[in-house]
Amino acid sequence: MTEPQRKRPRTFHQNAYRDTVPLSDEFTIVQSREGKLIRRETGSWQTRSTWAPEDDSEYALDPHGGWYDATVEADVMSDDTPPGPAIGGNPKKARSKISKRPHVVWKETYRQAYLDEMMRWEGRGDFIHAHECSDCIARKANPAGSPEYRCVECFLPDLVCSTCCIKRHRMHPLHRIEKWTGTQYEQTSLKSLGLKIQLNHGGMSCESPVPCHASMLVLHTNGLHEVAIQYCGCTWATSPHLQLLRRGFYPGSQLKPKSCATFQLLRQLHMFALTTKASIYDFYRALEKLTDNTGIKRPKSRYRALFRMILQWRHLKLLKRGGRGQDPTGVEGTKPGELAIQCPSCPRPGVNLPEGWENTPEATKFLYMMFVCMDANFRLKNQIVSNYSQDPGLGIGLAYMVPREPYEAYVLGRAKDEDISTCVGFQALAKANKFTAGCRYTGVNLAVCGRSEMILPHGVGNLQKGERYANMDFTFASAIHGAFVPLILISYDICCQWFVNLYKRMNEHWPSELKIPETTKLIPAIPKLHEPMHKTANHQAFSLNFIRGVGKSDCETPERVWGPHNALGNSTKTQGPGSRQDTFDDHFAFWNWLKLVGLGTTLSRRYKHAVAERNIQVEGHCGLTRSIDADLTKKWAAMCVAWEDDDFPKTKPNPYHTDGASMSEAQAKKELADEEEKRLMAGGISLHETTPAGFVVMGLELEEAQRRIRRLAKDTAASSTVRREGNLTEQRNLLRQRLRTLEQLYPIYMPGLLQYRSTISSNNDTSATTSTHIEDTPLWLPSSLPANERNRICIEGLPAIEDKLRTAQSYDALDAMRHILKIKSRMIYFKNQNVRGQREGTRSRAVIDRVHARARTTADKYRAARRAKFILSGPGEWELTLRVLEDGDIRGYQDPNKLRPKHGRRGVLEDDQVAALKDGATVPNSNGDVEMEDLSNVSLFSEARSRRDGTGETRRTLSWIWLSGVRSPEKDDETDEILRAEWARSRARAERSKEEVMLLKEEMRRVLAYLSWKANWWRDRAKLRQVESEALVEGLAAYSATEASLLDLLAVHFKTLWKAPLRKPVQDDELTYCYTSSIAANETYRPGCSDDDDDDDDDDDDDDDDDDNEGDENDNDNEEEEEEPADHVDGGDDGDED
Repeated sequence: MTEPQRKRPRTFHQNAYRDTVPLSDEFTIVQSREGKLIRRETGSWQTRSTWAPEDDSEYALDPHGGWYDATVEADVMSDDTPPGPAIGGNPKKARSKISKRPHVVWKETYRQAYLDEMMRWEGRGDFIHAHECSDCIARKANPAGSPEYRCVECFLPDLVCSTCCIKRHRMHPLHRIEKWTGTQYEQTSLKSLGLKIQLNHGGMSCESPVPCHASMLVLHTNGLHEVAIQYCGCTWATSPHLQLLRRGFYPGSQLKPKSCATFQLLRQLHMFALTTKASIYDFYRALEKLTDNTGIKRPKSRYRALFRMILQWRHLKLLKRGGRGQDPTGVEGTKPGELAIQCPSCPRPGVNLPEGWENTPEATKFLYMMFVCMDANFRLKNQIVSNYSQDPGLGIGLAYMVPREPYEAYVLGRAKDEDISTCVGFQALAKANKFTAGCRYTGVNLAVCGRSEMILPHGVGNLQKGERYANMDFTFASAIHGAFVPLILISYDICCQWFVNLYKRMNEHWPSELKIPETTKLIPAIPKLHEPMHKTANHQAFSLNFIRGVGKSDCETPERVWGPHNALGNSTKTQGPGSRQDTFDDHFAFWNWLKLVGLGTTLSRRYKHAVAERNIQVEGHCGLTRSIDADLTKKWAAMCVAWEDDDFPKTKPNPYHTDGASMSEAQAKKELADEEEKRLMAGGISLHETTPAGFVVMGLELEEAQRRIRRLAKDTAASSTVRREGNLTEQRNLLRQRLRTLEQLYPIYMPGLLQYRSTISSNNDTSATTSTHIEDTPLWLPSSLPANERNRICIEGLPAIEDKLRTAQSYDALDAMRHILKIKSRMIYFKNQNVRGQREGTRSRAVIDRVHARARTTADKYRAARRAKFILSGPGEWELTLRVLEDGDIRGYQDPNKLRPKHGRRGVLEDDQVAALKDGATVPNSNGDVEMEDLSNVSLFSEARSRRDGTGETRRTLSWIWLSGVRSPEKDDETDEILRAEWARSRARAERSKEEVMLLKEEMRRVLAYLSWKANWWRDRAKLRQVESEALVEGLAAYSATEASLLDLLAVHFKTLWKAPLRKPVQDDELTYCYTSSIAANETYRPGCSDDDDDDDDDDDDDDDDDDNEGDENDNDNEEEEEEPADHVDGGDDGDED
């Protein structure tokens, strides 16, 4: 091919690197099916907008090393440095000032022009020279009218006469009109100009018009309007309220309406209320201000009428979307819970389950498990306002709220039940009677789907006095009523208490119609975020990390529901009881609708993360399994399966539990005392009534007393009082007396100490300044001496005694620190949910600070003990467990990725500061007094998170104090027990990851099946109701067709998004593996691989695959949710006092 005939090279191909060569940056090998690596200054992913992963077992994993072997064996060794960016490529165009800072450009260039145009609108503008009405001229009217009136709603703001203005607005009777007086505009109305609105005649006149009420007021999106409406009084006449409804006016009453709201206003207010959670009162105030911002000509308030109309509108919408208009039985035939939007991903026999699902093997039953999550919210209180007689509600029990009468009757009958909690830190029961004065209801409880986050029908109930078992029992039973599935997982933050006697309460107290069939198995669980705050003993049975079949579900879905709905408390706390529950039904329906239409992107996104996480966890567990004896892993796998098969309460050996192998300080003291007793019984000589171990213990106790007095002295100096100073002096005197006792023991157990102290005193040329306070007096223990002098100064065995006690002291300090931080986590959780106001918040913060100070105290004790042990023992394996403790390590279950960034937000520096920082200078911050550090090496752009970054507990890195093992120094059976627990946790993480992929595939299939069933359901209802009105028949059929078409479109859209996940259905061998392959710990499971894999792969994995991160409490899949309504106030804060 000649040079002119050659194709022009593609610029992108010059910049893209595709070879399988290791890259010099953070990316290793880039597979072409996953994305392309663009070679710029730093590597970055350029993903395709329609890209979706297949079920590939290699996805998200590092590539194997085959390419390296091939390169080594090749005749010519290729350079492993990837080519740089093409020379002469198109550089990125610099952004203009108007692109980077449009607000600044507008201010400098356009602000005055915009203001002038606004001022021009205050006059006649383009029509300043008009002296005759343009419409009159067009109609050739003689004489033409005077142009005095302008409509501010019409697109063309020209001036016309009064007659032409009326003619223009016969079809627009709610426009706002202004009159030009010669010097200014004044507001007027179409009613004052003589416009009359005729009903029931398509805009034509009526032979016998009937005038409306003289003070008729219409509420529209642009304000309040006084209008003159004429009802039809001829042979075509119908009821006045029907005539209004057929013209888009919703009457505030039925007999003689004096106020109406347009359908446009009701639609707008309804959507505003759903998205902003603001009250109707706020919206009405805005309408009043639009009408007259001074209040001089404000009409009589129609707020109560508007409130009634919007409540009725919401209820009618609920009925309409529930298909009640097409049902022959009408509204009265509505069944309880029928108006709720059902979760399409939940298993529903006869709707979205395949034929023969009842006969599924035990290994696949988890695919048809229902996930129910419960929680209570104490933000949504209701004060004692009105009553049910005056405000009975329009549809209580027809959607999400439980039926009132049977619910309150059951709760009242169990009022004397005692709800007992034996778990640490939970206030849901202890605070049942707090903050209830003046309240009819103290909050609400909730049952929600743990997978889709949709609220279940009859899944919401009122709380009368806290989070009582009776309330939760009835709501749970109502939510799962009619769910004929074999497995139901019930997640509740105090499930460890509530579930214990559930079956007993069910058999003795529950209404017969709500009792759960005996064939249904209930599985208790605690949400992942709440689970670390419980007692750790015997709580693995409630952990979602170890429950078979739950996938990566975190079951924190109620918290996500409370987030956007907490704002409703401001408007519903003073509503009547019926109106409040109708409001809840409306907002919960909107929530479910958002979740329904968002399932396409939600499940697709979760699937991509699930496939990547599964492969990573499987590969990690393969490596761990290969490093352990195959017989041992086979034994552990059988132990795991037996424990998982055991029903609650579990009695089989727990593979995830380890007995504490570290020795506490008390145990160390007892062991040393026993050794001393044996020595004396063998003929040993007692040097003193205080044993050597007692001498060291006394030194440690005095060391702790010194630390305590130093803290007391510091607090006293900060806020000195006579009482505080007296207490400090008393403590110092007590310490002085105890130090004298220790001084008397020095010659006995440290006989060379006196000479050593004299030597070091004479060697010091200038004596150090000695503190006058007794707490600063140095204590002499073996760890205070140099290693070369220790054996000469101390009696034999004394350093070993201190070493043993220091080890135990370190473990005790860590345990105490963890316990205190757990308490602090619970206190912060309670404060964020329940404490409001500056005074209460400050008081709570002070208490939390005191608790954290206790944690810092235990940290000081640990550091001192570890420092002494290092001096005594030197470096060793013990440092892997007892690590150096930094201030940043003293934290609870907190993700480091969520910690406050070091360098603040992007764009906070002024231009001159950025220039100065690039030159290496320091500049003051906005306060002008603190110098900012050099940011010359810090990128001002946020770092892109890689695919492996996770925010869930399964992938987070906790502070080492929570991960620190309790391995004993000796390699005994206890070490194998710890390794077994780590291997079992790794296996559990791998299985949950594989289950998540399978669950998501099944949920996608169920959603499509449900949408198809629901579309056919709407089509069947099109002609179900027989009525005489042709217009009504057409409307019923049209709405049914609209709903069916909408569901079909959703199904097509979802199927397009899920094309890759659905390309490969769940295989039976995959499902069977989850249950059985754990028995053979050395057998391999890799999704998508055949049975012909090589032997090395066969040893790779038994379905126990995962990395070795122990704390997989909180999964990341359900945390990435669809964007919620606009007013997210507390991001999941539910005011729960658990």
